[in-house]
Amino acid sequence: MPRVNQAGFAVLPLTSRHDDSTIRKAEEWLHAHFATEVRLEALAAQLGMSPRNFERRFKTATGMKARSYLQALRIAAARRMLEEGARSVQQVSSAVGYDDVAYFRTLFKRHTALTPGAYRRRFGRDGAGLPAAAR
Repeated sequence: MPRVNQAGFAVLPLTSRHDDSTIRKAEEWLHAHFATEVRLEALAAQLGMSPRNFERRFKTATGMKARSYLQALRIAAARRMLEEGARSVQQVSSAVGYDDVAYFRTLFKRHTALTPGAYRRRFGRDGAGLPAAAR
């Protein structure tokens, strides 16, 4: 079932179900706070774990490192915002937790193989999937 973050965008779960309830709490916290500055060391401490143990358990449970999971959450939310089409790339970058737009563009392209602008042109509501000449 999709989760809705503070900005009102649904973010789908990134991993399959697992039995580690503490890591599930970490995932829920990340889904709710991905757009803020996230300090994984502080999250580990909040859950009563050392950073190393947190990383090990997170990867075992989810199949991803915590930082990669956070980036994937942010990119998924950015994709949705770009599909909606109402915001500039800079606004989307900031809304998902990246103040450096160039870094955001690099990560976005690494995850989707498209720049944010190209992604919006291809999947946005205004002419989704249509060739540029048809829009």
